[in-house]
Amino acid sequence: MVLEVNNTFDERRMYLLKGTSDPDAEALDVQQTTAADETGMKLPKPSNTGRFTDAWVKDFHVSPFNSRKGSYALSAYDPFLLSQSRPSPINNTITLSSSKDHPKLVARIFSTGPAIDPSEMSLWSKLRFIASWWWVGFVTFPRIVREAGKLFFRRRLHVWYRPEVLKDSIGRTETKREKTIEDCFRKFLKERVEHSNMQMPLKYTSAGTGSKREEIFYPESIATVPEKFTPDGIQFKVLTPLFYSSVVRSAHISDFIYTEELRRDDKQRTFWTSDPQKLRELLGEKQIADSNRSNPHSGIWMRQVPWVLLRFLRSWSQYSVPKEVLQNPDSLDPLAYHDIRTIRLSALDEYVRSNCKRLQTEEYRKAVSTLLLSDYIAFGNPELIDAFDWCIRLLFCYVFVDTAVDWVHSLFSPCIFMRMSDILVSCNLIHIWWFVKSLL
Repeated sequence: MVLEVNNTFDERRMYLLKGTSDPDAEALDVQQTTAADETGMKLPKPSNTGRFTDAWVKDFHVSPFNSRKGSYALSAYDPFLLSQSRPSPINNTITLSSSKDHPKLVARIFSTGPAIDPSEMSLWSKLRFIASWWWVGFVTFPRIVREAGKLFFRRRLHVWYRPEVLKDSIGRTETKREKTIEDCFRKFLKERVEHSNMQMPLKYTSAGTGSKREEIFYPESIATVPEKFTPDGIQFKVLTPLFYSSVVRSAHISDFIYTEELRRDDKQRTFWTSDPQKLRELLGEKQIADSNRSNPHSGIWMRQVPWVLLRFLRSWSQYSVPKEVLQNPDSLDPLAYHDIRTIRLSALDEYVRSNCKRLQTEEYRKAVSTLLLSDYIAFGNPELIDAFDWCIRLLFCYVFVDTAVDWVHSLFSPCIFMRMSDILVSCNLIHIWWFVKSLL
């Protein structure tokens, strides 16, 4: 059985359950029955036939009121063991146990009536079914918020902050800015691998749910490209889209990789790799050479101003260093850390400027500048900057409409020319604001 768990943070985890009948699983099944009896829930007695049971360790964050520790136990009807002459009922029970094997939560879903076959329903039955259930999806999230409020304010339950997903889970969907950075980072990584001296491929897995998540890059030094990815190659998997918005905050990608390696707690790691040392060497080599690469637009000063501002924002950006580094500074490699103000731009910035098309380059620069600017004025939340942008636009539209109405009322007034200058200024406020934003 394939069981998929989703949370409200747009993250997913799929488990492959093979079913078991060992004593441990039977014990867990007894625990879930006991816990259900204590809550007044009536569970069907598990039988030796037609019952699918399994137990597994929890490694995915679902609720803010439960940690990522513990285990699950599933007891469900096995549809393959039932007769094909009658529909298979749904009767699944999942028990969440704590790390001390204490049942904490029992959830059950079961059939309340015979199964409905859409192919046998009439048009009126379909319309009646849709009219009865269309509103459920819209009120699901408000219901979750309401119940969470009860648990927090009434029950005073402890809140566990959301950790980053592990390598066997699927992270949230990336934002538009993170998708822009990911496209550029993928090309940058491919170029580094192809021009490296490695004798092994690199398997890159991006975060999110895009159609092109996995891609294998081969160095040009490899004479024959294997048909499949070999186990001795480097695996590089981005666990969460937060990686893309974090890596652009550092002028040295190899330093960012190194600090992520020092994180002993998996709750904050943003990527996983099978060979951290080789990945650091791959992303750190030729960094100075790349920063001195000539740019086709270097002579146009208007296109240089935004990059100068980006460099300034990154120079003063407060990059988060793990607590382990601060507590044990003697363990640091002196060659792995540099002052971020000693480099003009990061290697990724220079690659985008020199190799990407103009439209993609502008999208990348705006995405990075917005992320860096949000660290100063928006608590690291770029969505607040977007909201501020829309407020400014609406304000300018209001000023234009108000000025236009006054201009219409003063058509026959002697000061009509002064009013005309006002309306010309007001109708160009949006263009002025667009020019200011183009410098960021």
